[in-house]
Amino acid sequence: MNKKGQTLILFVLLVPIFVALAAVVVDVGTMQFTYQKYKGIVDESIKEYYEENSLAALEETLKLNDIPKEEYQVIEENNRVKVSISHEMEAIFGKIIGLETYEITLSREGRLENDRVILT
Repeated sequence: MNKKGQTLILFVLLVPIFVALAAVVVDVGTMQFTYQKYKGIVDESIKEYYEENSLAALEETLKLNDIPKEEYQVIEENNRVKVSISHEMEAIFGKIIGLETYEITLSREGRLENDRVILT
C-alpha cells in the first residue's frame, strides 16, 4: 500500500492551524505591549502630579506621550488621583475573523502616603 500522500495531507491540514496560532500570538502580544506602555505612562503622570502638585503636570505628561484628551479621564478626591484610559487599537490579524479594533481599558489610582506615591 502506498502511503506517500499521508504527510502531504497532514501538512495541508496543520499549516492553517499554525498560521492562526501565530496570528493570535501577534495580536495578543501587541495588545499586551500597548497595555504595559499605557500603564507606565499613567504611572509616570501620577508621579508628576504629586511632584509638581498640579493637575496640569499630569495632563502635560499624558499629552507628551501622545495620549489624546478624549481617551483619558482624571478624578481628584481626598488626596488621591485616579486616571482612567480607554484606547482603541487597530487589529492586525483580527480583521480576518471580523475584529476591526480592540479596546484597551486601564485605570490606575495614586495617593501620597508618608511622602511616597503609592500606585494601585
